[in-house]
Amino acid sequence: MSGPASVAVLGSGVVALSAAIAFRRALPAARVILVERPGDPRSLLDRIGAATLAIDGFHRAIGLDRELFTRRTGAVAIHRVTLNGEPLGAPGAIPHVEGVALHQLWLRNLAERPDSTPRWAALTTPGAEPFGVRFDMPAYAALLAEMAAALGIARGAAEDADLLLDCTVPGADWVSEPLPSLIAEPTAPGGAEGETLVIRDGGVDWQAPPWGWQLTRGAGLPPGRHPEPRSGRTIALGEAALVAESFDGHALSAAHADILRAIALMPHVEPSAREASEYNRRTGIAHRRVLDWACVRWSASPSDDLADLRAGFAARGRIPYRDGDPVTPGEWVGWWLATGVRPARIDPTARALPTDQLIRIVENNR
Repeated sequence: MSGPASVAVLGSGVVALSAAIAFRRALPAARVILVERPGDPRSLLDRIGAATLAIDGFHRAIGLDRELFTRRTGAVAIHRVTLNGEPLGAPGAIPHVEGVALHQLWLRNLAERPDSTPRWAALTTPGAEPFGVRFDMPAYAALLAEMAAALGIARGAAEDADLLLDCTVPGADWVSEPLPSLIAEPTAPGGAEGETLVIRDGGVDWQAPPWGWQLTRGAGLPPGRHPEPRSGRTIALGEAALVAESFDGHALSAAHADILRAIALMPHVEPSAREASEYNRRTGIAHRRVLDWACVRWSASPSDDLADLRAGFAARGRIPYRDGDPVTPGEWVGWWLATGVRPARIDPTARALPTDQLIRIVENNR
């Protein structure tokens, strides 16, 4: 069986442009058509320029140079985030010292020497790698449109394309989630360095200089997911597959990941049920993880899996490996520690170290 000879991409926003470019790169012999649809004013993906560092991998896949992206969009790296005045710890892998998770040592020090324990973020953020980028979204869309034109991506009607990529908005097949429906308005960017989040009743003030957004509950897109984003010759991408705003860029990075996953599991002219099932299985896991993260950020009702994850952390401060989780262990730990979650028991691995060694570790990692 051969790959699709023609691909039609429905939409006009950043996800549609991204998908068209990615499939054009992956299928140089295929005809890729961008079928423009009017943008939905409720779309947050097309308004807020934010992504995790996973955007670098996507840009490499589509041939977008990092320096060009930075220059054209004014992209800035995010190193530090403050939540309601409390610095969050750096995300990524959980640091270990002497084979013990650093946050376990911090928790022990907090229990034994509360007056001599720095904030958790003070141990992890100095010298930490950036964990996200913020950029001008209209400029990004314009850059992608130029790339699409340079690659010869036509604009026209869907006709009878072998593969249809739906990059519009949620359709009839939709599983709703207990998250707020959001609208966004630009605001003043605030301070000159770092990112600040202020959670208040009904919304979040999200400032990442030189940009600022105010997210409030309103008549936005319905939070949730498509239960089977790949069905027949159609694949739902972007907000046609997942709506889960967590004010940190995971939503756009999830869309990019879906595009790359669709290419990795390249549909054939005669797609098999097994191929569609595997795509939906992997995508469903990733989407569930992103929705869990959004529920944590909005203090929404958790899924059973998220409730178990939080209960495990509240008991012993552990974050188990979760297959397909785009949220790093450091993000989970940093958020829960910053929001006041303190494990009931210190892990035995942290108890095993002599006190003088514990003190040196905490002092040296400030």
